Amino acid sequence: MAPLLIWQGETGPKHKLHDPKDINNTLGKKIRIIKLRNYLVGVNNLEKTCIDLLLLGVTNESLKSQLSNKNYQNPIPSLLHSSILSDTPTESTLLLPEQHLHQRKKYNKNKNGSWSGKIQWLFFKSLPVIGTYLLQYSLQLASIFTLGHLGQIELAGAALAAMFASVSAWSLTFGTTTALDTLCSQAWTAARDKTLVGIHLQRALIILAIIYIGFIIPFWWNRTYLRYLLLGAPPFIAFEGLKKYLQAQGIMRASTYVLLFASPLNFLINYTLVHAKPVCLGYIGAPIATSLSYWIMLLLLILYTCKLEGLEAWGGWSKDALKNWGPFLRLAIPGALMLCSEWWAYQITALATAYLGRINLATQSILLTIIGTSFQIPFAISIAAANRVGNSLGECFALKAKRASLVPMVFAACFGLLNCLFFMINRSFIGYLFTREEEVIENFYHAMPSCAFFVIADSLNAIVAGVIRGLGHQRIAAWISIGANYLLALPLAYILTFHLGYKLSGLWGGMAVALYVSSIGQSAYVFFVNWDSEVKRIRYSMKAEEIRILEPDHEEQDIIAPFMLTPTTSRTSGMI
Repeated sequence: MAPLLIWQGETGPKHKLHDPKDINNTLGKKIRIIKLRNYLVGVNNLEKTCIDLLLLGVTNESLKSQLSNKNYQNPIPSLLHSSILSDTPTESTLLLPEQHLHQRKKYNKNKNGSWSGKIQWLFFKSLPVIGTYLLQYSLQLASIFTLGHLGQIELAGAALAAMFASVSAWSLTFGTTTALDTLCSQAWTAARDKTLVGIHLQRALIILAIIYIGFIIPFWWNRTYLRYLLLGAPPFIAFEGLKKYLQAQGIMRASTYVLLFASPLNFLINYTLVHAKPVCLGYIGAPIATSLSYWIMLLLLILYTCKLEGLEAWGGWSKDALKNWGPFLRLAIPGALMLCSEWWAYQITALATAYLGRINLATQSILLTIIGTSFQIPFAISIAAANRVGNSLGECFALKAKRASLVPMVFAACFGLLNCLFFMINRSFIGYLFTREEEVIENFYHAMPSCAFFVIADSLNAIVAGVIRGLGHQRIAAWISIGANYLLALPLAYILTFHLGYKLSGLWGGMAVALYVSSIGQSAYVFFVNWDSEVKRIRYSMKAEEIRILEPDHEEQDIIAPFMLTPTTSRTSGMI
């Protein structure tokens, strides 16, 4: 006779274990069940299947003997024809009521098979994230606009200071927090204890604090602007971490609400501290205003989390955050390299433009502003995609995760093409939005085709990188990005710009070719991913992390055991 396995399925997006007392009324014994892979139904050969099933508290001797038997058969018939729920148990009695089985089937179909559902989710979840990053991008522009009225020297100083902050502390912060896209999103759906998400956040904050300490000396050494901007680094770091923590739970709108208030306030504070009397601090007023805005953003986001939503994954400060940094660093370091390699490459091209003369330098500043603004949309969608893929893998829905990766990639290609067409059609008009100098406008007109060609690859590359972050394979994306940017992009751009005389067109053309190589390489990697294997890997790592925290005395074999319920598993009966 096949062994009797009891499956307590999900009945909604947020599943909860039933009270053991309810099960006791029908079975007579307490059984707690954590998870069974969604693809279990239909498996014909259990010997080839690794089932993530953990049974705790089973005292039924008959079940013990069956599960410890190494020669047991396929458990599927027992799942579908069980006797535990009927008043007079027989082998043909259904495990669950027939109506519940139909509801479960319909729920899984909607959850895994609807392309329209994926598109709707991506659209509605991406909109607030897009708003968040566009508004956040406007914070640094406020200082530039405000100081532009003081003079060229103040404006140039602020621009250089902002560039230094971007390529150092800010880029490392953004890159390091990409690890939370992976760990928090997967933990939110895979972990029994949701507070594991909060522990990941605490680890991130501790590591980012160490990074912050490393930047105190160079920021202080660079004098006035960066010294005052240093005051805003701690809230900026904490805001980024808390934002990722909420996004992993599907709470995308929180940071948008905060920035809808903080962004206009930032412009007001900038103007007040720089120009308005009696304050009128002048040049130093801009970094002080930016730092104050970061503190306001953090306090508002904490208030939102505490009063409205997001506390479910927070279990308080834990000493577990002080150890087991390995998984986080293995994602954070390549994530930082992946992001920083792109940012640094763009800044190198900006510096190289200085050798092309004033007209080209002015044109390059306009192009970088346009590309930077345009990039916020695919980058925001990549955040939503990373969390969607991570959540789906944590739920053990391999097909859902695969489709969740394909939808944003198709959107990226479409968005890039539309963006390219928009820039090409309006290139004679866009230049007048930034300047009235005819030479700069004409130069912009001729450089725009290469830049528009670049936008397509930039969109696809950003979103595919988000999918890879959801998978937790930042290392692959980092190597591809570094190779494309520094072995191909910069050398090719240098040859086209300075040796062949294409100037800005050659600069952006070289960057575009390398970015196409990077995006195609990453897309190919995603295409060949074994999604079922990814589900197994994530389930193992999540259970291992939980057991390390909840039961630190367990040995490694105790961590592996719950994942190997096969005929050759010698520890199965020990887990019962």
